[in-house]
Amino acid sequence: MKKTLFLPVFVFLFHLVGAQRAELHIDNNSMRTLEIKIMKGHPDRSTGLYTKFTINPYGRTTKYFSSTGDYFMKVKAMRPERKPAYSKGDPFRVYVGADGYSVMTITYSIQETTTSVNPLNGETISEAEYEGDY
Repeated sequence: MKKTLFLPVFVFLFHLVGAQRAELHIDNNSMRTLEIKIMKGHPDRSTGLYTKFTINPYGRTTKYFSSTGDYFMKVKAMRPERKPAYSKGDPFRVYVGADGYSVMTITYSIQETTTSVNPLNGETISEAEYEGDY
């Protein structure tokens, strides 16, 4: 009975280790908490939400992709006693193939000012556009 259980588990784990996945490393180099949505498709023709997650101030996370595709990010940058700042990033392409896979890093740096300068690089969007999963 132990041999019967061991073989399927071993085959399953071996399959997971052999699978290639693209990597997106995101570094938050700011005092704000980032709520990030990775959207499938292009900003003009999105096909929906891929994943949503939060990165604490000065934190880092990695997201994985199992297939080739186009994506873009929506970001809500929050800090106590300040209004959230919303932005939409440029599209990026993820590649996963027999010959390799994408490994990307995005670093968010926000300079806090008392002027009306946009605190995020990228396109400013409304809260309603951020909240929509399109």
